Amino acid sequence: MVRYLFKRFLLTLPALWLVLTLVFLMIHIVPGDPVEQMLGEGAAPGQLTQLRHVLGLDLPLHIQYGHYLWQLGRGDLGQSFKFQAPVRQIILERYPATLQLAFAALVVCAAIAIPEGMLAAYRRGRTPDRAVGGLSFVSLR
Repeated sequence: MVRYLFKRFLLTLPALWLVLTLVFLMIHIVPGDPVEQMLGEGAAPGQLTQLRHVLGLDLPLHIQYGHYLWQLGRGDLGQSFKFQAPVRQIILERYPATLQLAFAALVVCAAIAIPEGMLAAYRRGRTPDRAVGGLSFVSLR
């Protein structure tokens, strides 16, 4: 069992790398300059250059990627461009509400799924069973 779990863990590493790489590239792929969006269109060229340097956006892409991975490895999620606050702080502030929503969704799903499962078991092989099975299949997609 440990071997199986270790193998599954190793299989998640390429997917994790792909997601991290796509998140990194999003800032370079989206149209517009994030520095101009932060400072506004009327910002002086010197201000733009200075902020690019502070954010490290003037470095080559592979160096930026290395810094990004290094900071993630240290647990530094960086600064939010939108909220001008550390990303870690923003996540921690919103985490309790996220847990409440997840728990509420779990309760609602259980309140619906358990009676449906009981109905399907009681009417096994009949129309209610097929309807519940079909609904379950469709809702998983």
